[in-house]
Amino acid sequence: MLAQGEFQQAALDLFALVSDMAGARDRVQLSLKCLHAACRIAGAEGGVLYALDLTGRHLVPLASLPLDMASAAEHTLPLYPGGQPDMADPRTWCAFTGSMAVIEDVPRVHGFDRTAILRRDARGGRRTGSLIACPLRGNDDITVGVLELVDMRDAAGERLGQDGLRALAPVVRAFAYQAAITISNTALLERNRKLLAELDAANRELHRENTRLKHQTISLASRASGIVTQSPAMERVLDMVGKVAESSVPVLVLGETGTGKEMVARMVHAASPRSNGPFIAQNCAALPADLLESELFGYRKGAFTGATANKKGLFEIAHGGTLFLDEIGDMPAGLQTKLLRVLQDGEVRSLGATEGRRFDVRIVAATNVDLRQRVADGRFREDLFYRISVFPVALPPLRERKGDAVLLAEYLLGQMRDAHAKDIAGITPEAAAALDRYPFPGNVRELRNSIERAVILCPPGAAIGLAELPAEIVNHAAAPPEEPPASPSPPTAPPAAEEEGPDLRDSVRRYEAVAIAEALKAHGGNRTRTALALGLSRRTLLEKIARYGL
Repeated sequence: MLAQGEFQQAALDLFALVSDMAGARDRVQLSLKCLHAACRIAGAEGGVLYALDLTGRHLVPLASLPLDMASAAEHTLPLYPGGQPDMADPRTWCAFTGSMAVIEDVPRVHGFDRTAILRRDARGGRRTGSLIACPLRGNDDITVGVLELVDMRDAAGERLGQDGLRALAPVVRAFAYQAAITISNTALLERNRKLLAELDAANRELHRENTRLKHQTISLASRASGIVTQSPAMERVLDMVGKVAESSVPVLVLGETGTGKEMVARMVHAASPRSNGPFIAQNCAALPADLLESELFGYRKGAFTGATANKKGLFEIAHGGTLFLDEIGDMPAGLQTKLLRVLQDGEVRSLGATEGRRFDVRIVAATNVDLRQRVADGRFREDLFYRISVFPVALPPLRERKGDAVLLAEYLLGQMRDAHAKDIAGITPEAAAALDRYPFPGNVRELRNSIERAVILCPPGAAIGLAELPAEIVNHAAAPPEEPPASPSPPTAPPAAEEEGPDLRDSVRRYEAVAIAEALKAHGGNRTRTALALGLSRRTLLEKIARYGL
């Protein structure tokens, strides 16, 4: 870190740089001066200054120190490789989240993909040690670029450790704020337009459409908690969301509690042509039937005692946008009929009104129950089920997203660290192993609560260890690994008719046990897939497994 006199001189250099902005014409030289000032302030041996291109889909290097550290042709960072947000590289991660990535040892870091950085090192014959990636954000809180600094040293020339890097982070963030304002006030977009023509000539049609959405896409991604994943199952979900978003068909999001159903609904809305319209969410299990009806459809003054003024319903409020009906499986039966009529007719009539009003709303519904089973049980209308499930999206539980628990924990730690204004060094390998092994029945919501609890308990400057994790996670890690489920032996078929004949219920149970055992064997003991194959809820399947001793 700089000594007091050097820091003051660097601050004066920065002030002079900002003062010269209005008359600056050489944009490349201006970016180099800005990066040079950042390296002086941080004591960094090198760095790269990236700016967002016109489409909002790439980070383009505008300046680098040493000068050959990065070039636009080789080191442009795509924000959406394969069509999905890149939350793995520390530089693109901080562009989306608005958080700083502070890494003491890049070759040994966990939770980030360092492949691009190591590839750059190999080309230049370097070895990056420490790294700070900071988003460039101005007064509008929208990411316009990223500042990357590498190999920070103190006044004595010693490399900074984790504590020193954490202490340096607020200084770098303050500088990045000034740099963001500097970049936003220049004519860099014209330069980026030329770079875009060179980089994405084959995708110009797609880029013209994305130009309209660039600020909204980046703003949404940087403010949202994000879906962090390396799981193929979750990648398939994101691919499905991307395909259905452009249409207006109803979407039914299925998944256990805490898997992120509302987040997926928001992604559908944000990626759709309705993204400029409202996104309205309503939990169908949170209100009594009468109150939920008035919330959805509204009412007119005098419709009932206490209705002293007109009230718009959520269908009217969500006009031109998306209405998210969470826990729709728990909607009262009488209200299901009214909702079906509204969806069929395309108009809603408020309580006490004599005429209906047309509406333009996309429906995204979600549930953590087996709707098909509820239809079979007579608890959910079959015609409403088919009306809302035109495009079902099933979210995998966290236990089936191998490796995502630790990845999400690191991501959530960054959020909690800022929210609680607490310096946490990271997560110990033992704690990471425990998180990776725990099945998380409460899914991402349970993981988030566990990390927030750990941040509160963890001493400042320390790393989260087993002592800060909930007891159930630690105990599960300490237990011996479960043996793979043995192939169940199917119960024997019911015996031939006895003298008085078998009881019908016993025969049905025996045949049911045989069917379940065979389905378990066919799906390798996976109970979730077995339940889907048999048309049962997972809870019902578990009850039957216990009942039949399978």
